[in-house]
Amino acid sequence: MLIRRLTPRRFRWFYEGCMQVPGQLWFADRVLLYSTIRRHKPQTVFEVGTWLGGGSTYFIAQALHDNGSGVLQTIESDPDTYAHAVDNYKRYLPHLLPHVIFHRGLSMDVYPAILASQGAADAVFLDGAAEPVQTLEEFRMFQPSLRHLFMGHDWYGDKMSALRPIIENSHEWIVERVIQPPRSLGFVVAVRAGQRW
Repeated sequence: MLIRRLTPRRFRWFYEGCMQVPGQLWFADRVLLYSTIRRHKPQTVFEVGTWLGGGSTYFIAQALHDNGSGVLQTIESDPDTYAHAVDNYKRYLPHLLPHVIFHRGLSMDVYPAILASQGAADAVFLDGAAEPVQTLEEFRMFQPSLRHLFMGHDWYGDKMSALRPIIENSHEWIVERVIQPPRSLGFVVAVRAGQRW
């Protein structure tokens, strides 16, 4: 308990997140995700992989809140997990509700209509199912509408194995930051070439 009190509050927050809302990102991932959203200030963010809301969803939403604007569209396929995440925000994180829209279902079913109505996405964070083909299809779904910022988790795992070489060898995307093991399972931030932000 003494060590916790002696640890700077902001540093401790990245470790603990919201104690009542479980999340899975490692410390370095949380710091990079939050700081990227703070620095680039996207207004429209899409995420695949809400889970219970205490990992990437929380740190993106808090960064948008701290920026003073922006909305995260996040999706969870499991109905019970989705309901639990929504309840977590109503109970423990109501200040973030203006910055998060929760969706239940599959990204490829739900997001195309939202993208069509919005016209563009400023940023996308992919951390969904472990299937590399699904991750690649999700990226291709977003790509025509994606204006500036791509972020992905498990960069060195199977999940990203089909997409990673495309991003790394692309003239359209510039890898801005990568966190490598052992600090992370792999976390990438890439910006669209030639875009001023």
